[in-house]
Amino acid sequence: MDNITQEQIRAWTPLGRPALSIADTEHPEQKRFEAFVRQWQEISASISWTDSSQPADLPGFFLKNNILYSALPLERELSPFLKSLDALDKPDPEDGIRKILNHIEVPCRLTLYIALQCPHCPGMVERLIPLAAACEKIHLHIIDGSLFPEKARKDKVMSAPCLILDDDTRWTGAVAEEEIVDMIVNKESMDLDTMALKTILEDGRAAWITEQMLGSNRLFKGFSGLLLHETWSVRLGAMVVVEALAEKAPALCADLEKILIDAFSTLAVAVQGDVLYTLGEIGTPDTLNWIAAQKAILSHTDLKDAADEAIQSIKDRF
Repeated sequence: MDNITQEQIRAWTPLGRPALSIADTEHPEQKRFEAFVRQWQEISASISWTDSSQPADLPGFFLKNNILYSALPLERELSPFLKSLDALDKPDPEDGIRKILNHIEVPCRLTLYIALQCPHCPGMVERLIPLAAACEKIHLHIIDGSLFPEKARKDKVMSAPCLILDDDTRWTGAVAEEEIVDMIVNKESMDLDTMALKTILEDGRAAWITEQMLGSNRLFKGFSGLLLHETWSVRLGAMVVVEALAEKAPALCADLEKILIDAFSTLAVAVQGDVLYTLGEIGTPDTLNWIAAQKAILSHTDLKDAADEAIQSIKDRF
């Protein structure tokens, strides 16, 4: 921090004492964020810093459970950062925006890429943090693209500010709050990706996912990703949903069956076992033949057992 930044931090008097938690990652930039916190603590006791137990891919500061700030608030980003901290406990969006926020039913992800020298980035930070603070269904991740160029390249970000809704809708440059929240509300719910559905599952709302797919007679775009997820609890929740689909809407499972079969050879053994179970629940006699062919080349005993159980499950239904 330069002297001007240090003076700004010393002079800042927050409305309360914000409690921020530090993401714990193995990223090479992690130490830089930890050093920033130590320096802040030497300058001021205005923020309560704790270690976070929340999972994170990038270093950063959790302003709230649904807001991760993966940037160092320096230079022109310091002022909007401080203003946003003051808005965390009592965000005050305009009445029209608040009404729209109240209509957000499912979680969404907003990813904002910023850069320290960007003239429009501070304004976007000031707009978005209060929105996410006012609506816990908005999961906001602010990323300094110059600190994390590999992440920016992966997300095909060429300039800042760049705002991405889930993994498809994006804006470049300054965007009004009304446009952002309107897009969130009106986005086709069946386009929910795997990460959004994972959040819903972890909120204990597997039944909601089932009801939505049965009601629309469509699968969520990201649903198959839950069944292929590396985390066992996520796959388990998705398999509960599949059991209901197989009973009430077996025709919905045909596309799902093809996706699982196509992905099978690329999966870890544990995931393959759960895929075999799922195919046993939704499969047809043709699927039975495919599983039998796979069993002949499987080397893992547990997978052979899973294949036998899946075959028997299909036989019991036909």
